[in-house]
Amino acid sequence: MNKLFEISGFNLYMQLAVTAISIGVHLYNTRNGQRRESVIEIITIYVIGLSGWFGIMSGLFGHIIYADEVATSIGWPVNSGFQMELGFASIGIGLVGFLSFWNRAYWLPAILMRLIFGWGAGFTHILHITQHDNLSPSNTGIVLYWDFIWPVISIILYLLVQREQKGKLQGNA
Repeated sequence: MNKLFEISGFNLYMQLAVTAISIGVHLYNTRNGQRRESVIEIITIYVIGLSGWFGIMSGLFGHIIYADEVATSIGWPVNSGFQMELGFASIGIGLVGFLSFWNRAYWLPAILMRLIFGWGAGFTHILHITQHDNLSPSNTGIVLYWDFIWPVISIILYLLVQREQKGKLQGNA
């Protein structure tokens, strides 16, 4: 398991792969008109819901169970209670996203929580790079980029679904 922590952003690569495969399987299995949702809705459901699941797992394993390994990969001090606090915050944020699989009312709160958390983490990584020369693998690269990219992708998907639903309502009126 420790070898996985040597791969910076491993959890993000897994999230991307599992999300793409899940979307593909869903679309393939419903290709004959058996869909209740549009393609963009299906993509959004999986992007937000699985991001929530991976947030829960990242919080639990990355910041609670394997806290010292993750801290080292980020360039943080080990044996910090802050890691456990971050783990529980990640679990809470992730749970809101994961619940969006069943209730779309959770979409916007999940997006906003991840936006604030992700951009805050991203700016913190940038500060540590510029002020402390912290070029540790999990303080740079995909981890840093993903902090900014995921909220933008999810906002775009959310707005596309909202526009699509508004068009359906206007078409039915």
